[in-house]
Order: sequence, then structure tokens, then C-alpha cells
Amino acid sequence: LETDPSAERPWEIGVLYNEQELPSSMAIERLEGEGLIVGDQLPYSGRQLNATMNRHAEANEIPYVGIEIRQDLIGDAAGQERFAAILGEMAQYVVERLASEALS
Repeated sequence: LETDPSAERPWEIGVLYNEQELPSSMAIERLEGEGLIVGDQLPYSGRQLNATMNRHAEANEIPYVGIEIRQDLIGDAAGQERFAAILGEMAQYVVERLASEALS
């Protein structure tokens, strides 16, 4: 899937992944719960552009979530603070859910 960097994107945040879908599905659930428009494997697929995920996460069996935020939403301090809080809460949620799953 090729994208035009100058095109307006309807989603506010994209979640990318390759082999490890569980952490990403948890992240999508949490981000949608925040009222965000989430692109699952958008604006491009983590299955195609996955060098970092493969080398650093999957090769070492480390759970991960790839995130892309629409630039106009983080262009000022207020947007950066908003998304820092959202991503921090999302990461905590995913970590806790993965830990819970591992104990089950």
C-alpha cells in the first residue's frame, strides 16, 4: 500500500505490526476507547515496512506496538502533551493485559 505523504488522512493514529498481533489489538482497543480514529495497519502495513520491528522486537521475542500519529495533531505543545498521556495510558494498559494473559 503506497501513500501520498501530502494526502489528508482520516485516521488520527495508526497501529502497525507484523507477527505480534495481540499487543496491537489491545492497543487499538484502548485507543478507540479514547475516541480516536485508529488505522489498523494504516497508513501502511507493518508487514511491509517492518525492519525495526523485526530486528529489535520480533527477533528478541519482545512484545511491541508500532504507532504513527498524524503530524497535525502533535504540532504544538498541547497536542504533544495530549498524545503523550494517551500513549502512556495505552502502553500501561497493554503491559498489564499482556501480564494478565501470561499468568492465565
